[in-house]
Amino acid sequence: MTRRMPVAVLIAIGIALIAGLALVIWRGAETRDPASLEVGDCFDVPAADQRIEDLKSRTCGGPHGGEVFHIFEASAANATYPTDAGWEALIYPICDPAFEAYTATRVAERLDIGYLFLVPTADRWSAGDRRVTCFINSLDGSPLSRSFRAAP
Repeated sequence: MTRRMPVAVLIAIGIALIAGLALVIWRGAETRDPASLEVGDCFDVPAADQRIEDLKSRTCGGPHGGEVFHIFEASAANATYPTDAGWEALIYPICDPAFEAYTATRVAERLDIGYLFLVPTADRWSAGDRRVTCFINSLDGSPLSRSFRAAP
């Protein structure tokens, strides 16, 4: 005499397996502190209204929102937190040539990608954090699907 599992038990097992698989896929992206990013790293770009505390790392060969192409320390001589115009005056002269060296194309020639940057919050700036991270992003908001680093 064989016993059969009730249908409800089979359904519950199936749901648990599907949920477990979804969790494994979702957790596949490593979460990183923005300060740990390095040139060549790819990650999901948070929405503009989100605080950037943890970024999800992604492989550059799969869908991702940003690719780090340059990191630098802003001048410690700037005692006050920069305004938006101050950030632009500081970043563009440094990141434009770095973008061109990384991608082997001029920023103005690209119709598919541009770049954005991560800067410290005012609180972190006051604590001495001056790290600026420049990263490639898609101009139309679609995910990137490859690295844009030029071949050496």
